[in-house]
Amino acid sequence: MTLLSVAAPEDASGADRAVPLNADALQALLPHLVNLSDGRFSSGGQLTTGPDDVDRIFDAYLPAFVKAQGGHGVPVVLYAHGGLVSEAAGLAGAARMCPWWLENGVYPLFFIWETGLWDALRSLLGGGPRDLSAPRGWFEDGANRAIELASRPLGKKVWGQMKIGASHAVASDGGAMYVAKRLAAYTREHPGALALHAAGHSAGSIFHSRFLPAYLDAGGQDIESLHLLAPAVTTADFTERLLPRIGGDQGIRSLSLFGMTRQTEEDDNVVGVYRRSLLCLVRAGFEDEPDTPLLGLQESVHADSQVGALLAGPAGTAIWSPTSGAAADASSLAKSHSSFDNDPATLGSVMRRILGKTTIIEYQPERPLPVRPDPAGSAPVPVPGTSPAVDGPARPEPAVGIPSGNGARTPGRLALCVGLNRFENLPQSNWLNGCVNDAADFHELLAGGFGFAERDITVLTDAQATRAEVMGQLGEAMARIRSGDLAQLVFTFSSHGTQVPDDDDEDDQMDEAFVTYDMAQRGDHWDPTTLIVDDDLHRIFGDLPASAHVDVVLDTCHSGTGLRAMDLLLGRTPRFVPPPTVSGLDAATAARSRTTRDLFRSSPADRRAVLFAACRPDQTAADAHINGRYNGAFSRYLIDGITTAGQRSRNELLTAVRSDLRAGRFDQVAQLEGEDSALNSAWGTAY
Repeated sequence: MTLLSVAAPEDASGADRAVPLNADALQALLPHLVNLSDGRFSSGGQLTTGPDDVDRIFDAYLPAFVKAQGGHGVPVVLYAHGGLVSEAAGLAGAARMCPWWLENGVYPLFFIWETGLWDALRSLLGGGPRDLSAPRGWFEDGANRAIELASRPLGKKVWGQMKIGASHAVASDGGAMYVAKRLAAYTREHPGALALHAAGHSAGSIFHSRFLPAYLDAGGQDIESLHLLAPAVTTADFTERLLPRIGGDQGIRSLSLFGMTRQTEEDDNVVGVYRRSLLCLVRAGFEDEPDTPLLGLQESVHADSQVGALLAGPAGTAIWSPTSGAAADASSLAKSHSSFDNDPATLGSVMRRILGKTTIIEYQPERPLPVRPDPAGSAPVPVPGTSPAVDGPARPEPAVGIPSGNGARTPGRLALCVGLNRFENLPQSNWLNGCVNDAADFHELLAGGFGFAERDITVLTDAQATRAEVMGQLGEAMARIRSGDLAQLVFTFSSHGTQVPDDDDEDDQMDEAFVTYDMAQRGDHWDPTTLIVDDDLHRIFGDLPASAHVDVVLDTCHSGTGLRAMDLLLGRTPRFVPPPTVSGLDAATAARSRTTRDLFRSSPADRRAVLFAACRPDQTAADAHINGRYNGAFSRYLIDGITTAGQRSRNELLTAVRSDLRAGRFDQVAQLEGEDSALNSAWGTAY
């Protein structure tokens, strides 16, 4: 099995280019994709993955391919992308490369894992590209050094969190661990059926340094070869985790390392601002210690005796790009860090090493490959835009409403579930633990008990949940409601709350605000244009048609007042971010507060939105460890109450949730606002 990275080609600025995929393309990727978020199976984004999807790969899709290829020694490719790749770009890259692997008789299985690095780089290196045509000199070197120093605070945090995500992937509840165990079991049950290989681009090497040992420790058969493209793993990490496994019968039989020459690293750039390669920036600015040796840097390899000995021996090969006159399986023409996984020479070398032959179908990034029959002639090879080769539960295609018997469309339903544990501009000490779980649990609740199809539910977590994205999704939903296309909207939001000065009223008024991923500071306060302010929700949910019903669930703190009586028990954290300065805190403390509850309470009855809120304005909402798992205390008890409530009204549900919070020793008192007809109807139903 081969584990490689997938990415859309990057332009000169370093930005990843993600081509949106239609429903057919996403459907065709199901047999070839594992989507992870913070190491766990992703419940949001364009394409979700769960244990059932992985089971289907090993129980149906992969066995059919192996049978069609003769049943013995069939190569399978797993591909973990680099750090500059978003989920959308990873999916686009998988769709671009999947046909090429299949045409060469290799089954691809792509790991899409969120790193957040591209968003961090845009923040760190903002300001537009520099002129890179001028000769290098002391000024350029000084500018590079300044960037390296300035990048350390945020760069270390993002890079460190990415490593934590890779470790989470192979924890007992990690998505990659589930794959590792299923793959190991498959190789034991079908000895000799697969020829296993592994590879990764850039930060994908960090992922592999966790995943491959987990797979081998699960009792799987040996991996024939490992291919690392411009690897960003440190030489120390590689030496500890992977080097002892390479060679002979140690678990990984050979290593191919692809990197750039030192001069090519110096000639590269990052987003047109930093005038060296990404690995140079990672080494100087993102690792815990400056100038940490990285496996993909030529000078780091030459300075490490253990790595050098491996690459000089029979089990290791180093290929430094650009090569000239090299053999077809030892060639690379990549001249930038981001281009390795889109360079035909590099990928051709990897393919030749995997297949053990010179003649292959060459990789051409812009040439789409057609569907062809598999070698057995029994079914088409699954490629993007076609159906899978094996029958299985099909994901529904997007639709705008449900066709009725007379050809018209019956108004549909939509849910937007938002949960943020991490924040771009907050230190890790201010991150949360249970909000992403809240969003996933509401998704499961709506899909399981309220008849929402997968296409009807959007889950936004962490870096996906920017202000523009959340407000854009809500705006589109409300436009569909007013056009008659939607009849029902459920909006759940779990995150930090905060307060900002009210620009529309008196100067001593503070408005409630909800923290999105890209919250930023402006003077003594948080910038309201980077938050969702209560006025924003008031405008969004105003003037609903009488035929629509909207349920809003907010699991955040509603002001900082309750911090004075903060619950200090272990495993309980308030979901509130105070103003960023002492002056801002003093102003907020002295101000009068208006909350979203006030807006819902004062709205005309025909606006019809119903609000469930986690606590009173003078209290904090708890991010809590309950029954071995983090959730918002309010979200956990609300979901439990809905699950067991039957046809209890929203008022009765409120009473039950308040009782559960008291029993759990939580001081917060859940709130409910809406018109009487809604409060006397069951949650999630029309009123």
